[in-house]
Amino acid sequence: MLLCYLLLVMSCNRNPDQPDTTPKDTSYRALGNYRWEEVAGLKAQQLQVRKIVRINGKTDSVMVKDSAGLAALFRPLMEADVSKPSLADAYKTDTIANQFSRDTTFIIRSLGKQTWPYQLILDVDSVGRIKTAQVTSHTSNLMYEYKQEVFYERNKALRVSTFQQIIFMKPENMEVEALFHPSTHKI
Repeated sequence: MLLCYLLLVMSCNRNPDQPDTTPKDTSYRALGNYRWEEVAGLKAQQLQVRKIVRINGKTDSVMVKDSAGLAALFRPLMEADVSKPSLADAYKTDTIANQFSRDTTFIIRSLGKQTWPYQLILDVDSVGRIKTAQVTSHTSNLMYEYKQEVFYERNKALRVSTFQQIIFMKPENMEVEALFHPSTHKI
């Protein structure tokens, strides 16, 4: 009887050398990897992408078809990856959970250190996919001023607005807008 009890107790104790068999949470994705998942999703859905570029009041528009062009559109958003270990104490994160839709909003704001970006707001759905992302970045000193706003809404639009002023030079304004819409023909 004592032997059965010891075997039962020993089987309940976990061996620290054994790997954990509990499933890991896969809902978190580093922003740096998110770009490739979004590009693959856009291609799989066969969405058309119209890219509109405005520079200092002049506008041009083009359809983007190649995956390299699509990946380049997401670059400003992906460079805002605040999950790097070196930035662990540089940001404050506030979390707002919506109990009705089960969506979550993460507001990640710089603590005033030299960080890039200054603020990142992510709306994530109940399965961990980013619904919207907003990134605000800015730099200012005696010689240079730079501001960038990025807004992404999954499968709808990506907007990047940039303002740059270098001392004694004319300010530059650039806006890139990518609109995603269903293809009218199969590729």
